[in-house]
Amino acid sequence: MNTQSQRIRFSLAMAVLTLVCIGTHSGASLAQAYPAKPVRIVLPIAPGGLQDQLARGIANDLSKLWGQPVIVENRPSAGGIASVENVARSAADGYSIMEIDNFSLVTNQLLRKNLPYNLDRDFTPVIVLVAAKNIVVASNDLPAKNIQDLIVLARAKPGVLNYGSFGIGSIAHIDMEAIAALAGVTFTHIPYKGGAPLMQAVMTNEVSFALAGMTAAIPLIRQGRIKALAYGGLQHSMVFPELPTLSESGLKGFESAAWFGWWVPAGTPQTIVTKIYTDTAKVLATAEFQEKFVFGAGHEPSSLPGAKVSDLLKENMVTVAARIKSLNLALE
Repeated sequence: MNTQSQRIRFSLAMAVLTLVCIGTHSGASLAQAYPAKPVRIVLPIAPGGLQDQLARGIANDLSKLWGQPVIVENRPSAGGIASVENVARSAADGYSIMEIDNFSLVTNQLLRKNLPYNLDRDFTPVIVLVAAKNIVVASNDLPAKNIQDLIVLARAKPGVLNYGSFGIGSIAHIDMEAIAALAGVTFTHIPYKGGAPLMQAVMTNEVSFALAGMTAAIPLIRQGRIKALAYGGLQHSMVFPELPTLSESGLKGFESAAWFGWWVPAGTPQTIVTKIYTDTAKVLATAEFQEKFVFGAGHEPSSLPGAKVSDLLKENMVTVAARIKSLNLALE
């Protein structure tokens, strides 16, 4: 090989090495500089709910860790679509984070047409924050102590027992209808416009029972204003360890649960995605945070990394699709 060829090859090799070093240095610099301005966490729900409380708790601790404001921005909309679209159209720089539950994402994909976003194309998953199991609660006037009693009552009077949910197509609606189908009974569904009016309806016996989130149900159960019939997780609740699960109540393998996760716009540098994940997981792991916002709210810790979120969502899609198959549901 002549000297000129050697020089050309050497020059090319040095150029490639320089580009790699620049890329690596740039990525590291991005992570070190981030965040250099306020970060927003966009939620598809109104302030005050369990998802909002979780976001605000994380935002408060990340603000201290990052030395920059982390702002929770509530954008309530049907199915969370407007809020998802807002983040999808945001700059891919880590300053806009979407927090949403898996159930909303899955039901939107299965039941709605012409979504203004594509989850796989427009987003990069960052982290699963917590798992949120549901709980079957009932009015104190209902003569049932557990799910078996409830099923016996429903068989004696088909369609007479009514239950509440926080909306048509919600997890409380779809899962309760799936439970009814498995048990071979029928219930009358009454939708409400949120968890607060739903709990009020159970307390006043406006509805006989409901499938509800743990955060809203825990204080009312402890105060004796409603009663618990079964836990939606496959393992016993840490809050109510004596409460049987749905699976133990004759519905083998049935779980009623959701999880809350974070996504950022596709194209966000991986170094920034990794920093958001690492620092958020650090917040979630602190004993004080877990006591107040995880175990104290009836959740279960997760911190599943973004690389595994897509597969988990696909599994959820299969489960929910099977549950809604017989419901003839369609959302605008």
